[in-house]
Amino acid sequence: MSQSQSPVPVGEQLAHRREELDLTQEALARRVGISAPTVSVTERGHTQIRVSKRANWEQALGLKAGTISRAYRDGTPIEVADDNPQERPYADLSDRLERTAWEMPIDIEQRRLIIDMLREAKSQGRQGRGA
Repeated sequence: MSQSQSPVPVGEQLAHRREELDLTQEALARRVGISAPTVSVTERGHTQIRVSKRANWEQALGLKAGTISRAYRDGTPIEVADDNPQERPYADLSDRLERTAWEMPIDIEQRRLIIDMLREAKSQGRQGRGA
């Protein structure tokens, strides 16, 4: 990075990553185990993530271990984990209903809930026929 370029603030990078994953601040807060207002003030750069919570944030956002500490320490960009299961579709894209639910313009947590309900309904339907 050239000296004329300033690094993107950590909070801004975290907000961008959260948005990439289609998570609301509330959904991220649930994953991390904190409040939504804490996510908000962190993303706006008004506070730094406590060291004890950084691994939770990294896991929730599919980031490499230690990347948040490095970003705070020396301004390096946060890094996405190489094998990030959160970026893989949760849905079976060969199933019409699951694919439709996955492509809905809603929070990823809501999509997963709908897909779980579809799977439960399928399971119940199979159990009812086979009994």
